[in-house]
Amino acid sequence: MNHRFRRSSIAEPDRRIPLLSITFLAILFLPCLPPVFGAHGKCWEERSTFLRWEIARILTLPTVRTPLDSVVHRTRCEPDYSIESITFASEPGSRVTALLYLPRNATHPVPAVILACGHGGSKSCFYAQYAGQLYSKGGFACLVVDTIGEEEREAEGRLGARGHDLYKIGDKVPQYVHTVIKRMILGKIVWDLIRGIDYLETRAEIEKSRIGIVGYSLGGTSAGCVSVLDERIRAAVLCGWVFSARYGEVGKYCTRMPYSAFNRILAHEEMTALLAPHAATLFFCGTEDDVIDPQEHGAAVVRDLQRNIEGAQSILHAAGVSGAIEAELVPGGGHRPFFLSRRAVLWMQEHLVNPRDRRPVPEAVIPFGKWVDSQGKQIEKLYNTERNERGLEAVDCGAVLFDPRELACFPDSVKPDPIYTMEGWIQSATQAAKEQHLPSHLRRWLIEPQIWIRDSTEPILRLGEKGAFDEMHLFAPAVAWERDQYTMLYCGSGGKVEERVFRLGLATAKDGIHFLKFPSSPVLEFQDSTQSILTPSFLRGENGQVIRENGLLRLWFSAADLTDATPLHTLRSSTTQDCVAWSDPSPPLLDHVYAPTVIKDHDHYRLWYTDVRSEPWTIRHAYSRDGLTWTVTEGPVLVLDQEWERGRLFYPTVVQVGGVYLMWYGSYWSGHEQKTALGFAVSEDGVIWHKHPQNPVFQPAPDHFWESHYTTSQSIMRFPDGSWRIWYATRPAPPHRNKYFAIGTAHWGGLAE
Repeated sequence: MNHRFRRSSIAEPDRRIPLLSITFLAILFLPCLPPVFGAHGKCWEERSTFLRWEIARILTLPTVRTPLDSVVHRTRCEPDYSIESITFASEPGSRVTALLYLPRNATHPVPAVILACGHGGSKSCFYAQYAGQLYSKGGFACLVVDTIGEEEREAEGRLGARGHDLYKIGDKVPQYVHTVIKRMILGKIVWDLIRGIDYLETRAEIEKSRIGIVGYSLGGTSAGCVSVLDERIRAAVLCGWVFSARYGEVGKYCTRMPYSAFNRILAHEEMTALLAPHAATLFFCGTEDDVIDPQEHGAAVVRDLQRNIEGAQSILHAAGVSGAIEAELVPGGGHRPFFLSRRAVLWMQEHLVNPRDRRPVPEAVIPFGKWVDSQGKQIEKLYNTERNERGLEAVDCGAVLFDPRELACFPDSVKPDPIYTMEGWIQSATQAAKEQHLPSHLRRWLIEPQIWIRDSTEPILRLGEKGAFDEMHLFAPAVAWERDQYTMLYCGSGGKVEERVFRLGLATAKDGIHFLKFPSSPVLEFQDSTQSILTPSFLRGENGQVIRENGLLRLWFSAADLTDATPLHTLRSSTTQDCVAWSDPSPPLLDHVYAPTVIKDHDHYRLWYTDVRSEPWTIRHAYSRDGLTWTVTEGPVLVLDQEWERGRLFYPTVVQVGGVYLMWYGSYWSGHEQKTALGFAVSEDGVIWHKHPQNPVFQPAPDHFWESHYTTSQSIMRFPDGSWRIWYATRPAPPHRNKYFAIGTAHWGGLAE
């Protein structure tokens, strides 16, 4: 069981100090993560699959690859390398301009490196040309793409334009991205790089199993995402960037928006661990990089790297996953394209090149600023300092700087064709978004606000008297309406929070508001006095009304031993004729199930539930022919992706109305400490859901002490006149002597017809 935390043994002539260099070795017989990553030892393999799926979804990556339709427009031959000016299709309505550097006189397929440029960088910028020549002279192919909004992908053909930043619309960028383009800009940049990998695989000169990526600044961001998502990447050098929750709050919108969403689903130690085992990754940063860390002038970068790598080590160690993830920090260094350094070239050689094919890497270095000066050019002011790009010690490979027109795909064009530009892509993406508008029968549910009116300033059901089974905790109402009577099942418990054992209580009312508890409650419990009955749900049909089978009501619920520090929640079922006498609870039907909601759809049953096997909790879907044997749909159907949602999703309630599926669900409410609220979503098939833009639709009532912080674990039904009623559990402000405190109700008039 070997793993090691070591300092790099490679010394460099500049003042770089190796730090946090870790190699992860395989650990056998430790297949699952520690509890911090899942309440029941959730396996990292499944967690990593989920996270990659979620990252791709957040980035809004296309799910279909269009034909590349690649073209080599011109070739420049130099003694040691050639440069091809190429284009290829990234997606419908958008093409990419790029340069492909190839070593001359190679006798067999060579490894390849893709370069991801930073803000203002493109295929002809100083460091990109240097890198293309450095790596091709070292025996690599090197693909450098124009970032969208730069050079031949900018409306006027300008270098350093930063056209992807959408400066002209200022602080309206988030709204514009979410409502008009409906694509993340970072996702577009990442997708173009992934399509670059696709292109490299079409070239006979490239060894397809030996592809790496390097990136700097924004390029470090995009290269990091590509390395996490695409297992064809075998090695990476990420410069001037580190995975960090800070970037969800600071920086430009292109990175802040996706990182804000990343923060809701993962810890960045996990994102770092996702690089293993496929991509041997070197994080290469300066200790005083105040471009990506203006608040602490680089100290946060060092701290984030320390935490990420140590956390990734723990995850991979427990999961038995091997891989190499290291960090190199340059004392006093700032924002620099460190992939031009000897350490970076050696890293790519080590992980991409057979030892017998490795070419000597020159030991001589040249200050990058001095080289740019020698070419008659000047580095951009912000970076033209010794701390930043100017002070970088690059491998002296005899590079020369070409005029961008000599490398252009379209040297005679006055302006680029819109199919290559940011503006053209926005137009294409906007049109695609319009064509995907929801049909009117779904959209109508997402236009109007839901105005829920509480029927009482007091709870409709309270904790029991001293000595009663529900004297300390009460929640999760499940309400049926039959023969002009409302029947409510609810979960109640006595004892301290850590001693809770919930049993099923019963109450009835004529009006759905004034409930009386059944004196002989509890009506259903486990005989072992350790398993709790949680979150009951009746079998329902159209409009959320209960249905009977063979004269019986069917009930599903979650069962768990809450006195266990890591309880396993299982789906169980029972039947009754009168809600007083119940059949014995079934054996476990499905694991990791909390808060089930079940409807009968024609001849089969459909289940939505909270998947509690790992953080963050998500909503999943399953189906069954008999309500006992369930098949779970691949992947969650609802995840954290709206600004108001935080931490977890839970307590789905699904109601079918006129062939449309409606879901109310809970989440912790961002910006409202220890409060929950309810969101709403609509679906045509029960799997693909569309959330209400005005979520949350139901919130705690701050003027009612008993429901000031919690309004979830709900039951909802629709009545013949189109109106709705909700029953929900509540909680006052902390500290919580009573985990769940009372039950309230509210009504909504429904949609205007």
